[in-house]
Amino acid sequence: MRGSAAAGPRVRVAVRPFVVLCGSSLLFYLSFQLLLSVVPLHTVRLGGRETHVGLITGLFAGTAMVLRPVAGVLVDTLGRRPLILAGATIFILSSLGYTVVGTVAGLLALRVVHGAGMGLAPTAATVMVADVSPPDRRGEAMGVYSLTITTGNAVGPWLGIELYRRIGPEPTFLVSAAIAACAVALAWALPETRPTPRRAGAWRAGLFSRAALYPSALILGLYVGFGALVSFLPLYAERRGLGNPGLMFMVFALAGLAVRWPAGRLADRLGRRLVVAPALVLAGLGLAMLAHAGSAAGLVAAGVLYGVGFGAAQPALMTMATDRVPPDERGRALGTLYTAWETGIMTGAIGLGLLVGRVGLERMWWLLALLAWLTALGATRDIRRRRG
Repeated sequence: MRGSAAAGPRVRVAVRPFVVLCGSSLLFYLSFQLLLSVVPLHTVRLGGRETHVGLITGLFAGTAMVLRPVAGVLVDTLGRRPLILAGATIFILSSLGYTVVGTVAGLLALRVVHGAGMGLAPTAATVMVADVSPPDRRGEAMGVYSLTITTGNAVGPWLGIELYRRIGPEPTFLVSAAIAACAVALAWALPETRPTPRRAGAWRAGLFSRAALYPSALILGLYVGFGALVSFLPLYAERRGLGNPGLMFMVFALAGLAVRWPAGRLADRLGRRLVVAPALVLAGLGLAMLAHAGSAAGLVAAGVLYGVGFGAAQPALMTMATDRVPPDERGRALGTLYTAWETGIMTGAIGLGLLVGRVGLERMWWLLALLAWLTALGATRDIRRRRG
């Protein structure tokens, strides 16, 4: 992939590390997404209830949330590559752990460990994308990189449930571990891209980046809905007879695949907010449609709308965070953004897990749609600003 400014010399994206990073991240996320719908169903199989299902997602996200700002500073001080390798290795060990855990309590404890891997690797990988891409093509690069997340989501949840039903839980967990091992093997070939030597005062500057707070607030509003979706869609689909919930995750991912690259290019040309605001409106429409889904066709339609909105907004917000800081502070900026990301997932999983018993799943989807639309309104602030 190449980049060019409107004027001046052409600037290349560093192609080889970018491709290797995308390949490793694809396997990393596939290992995770394979278990996305499996673990909630396995929790119920072990005797868990709705609250436990929310905790399963929430503890994973909560651990990642706590580690994200620490990972951000470590990325700026130790480098990008060590954290990518550490996160993927934790995924191997956690997936193997699921094969021997036989109680809900043990499953909850293992989710804390598993979440640590998510807290480390994606922060470092996203910073590496910013390192190897020029500013005027960074939105496009983030859009392409984010395809690795979406591709795993397109295949993983559906495949995970099929494996779970056909061969059982333990072999499914072993498949996830093997995929994570391949991610480690590929990441081993990555170079270190940290552009500056270790700064002695990096920790004194704090764990969070003030410059990244605005895009972090917007991504928080986006991810509350996603946290509820990954936690409760399997139960919602089963109770309403909507078929395999992996179907919605698949079309959600495929719709995201279709828009992420062009949305990234639009964010470079028109500005980040001009992509983010309408994308959040579409995500809200998808959640509202889910509340009325009465068949697999309704599930598909909701997945398409939500996937287009989510797929366009996410890379633009990631790019917005890196736009606002110099290269040696990208780790803190993305650590801040990812903390909000995981806070949203945890809130959607645990907070709404406590609420859903009172309002029901249908009303919950409507509340989440309203939140997405209010976040879209917040994204219109200074909407003509090209970056940041």
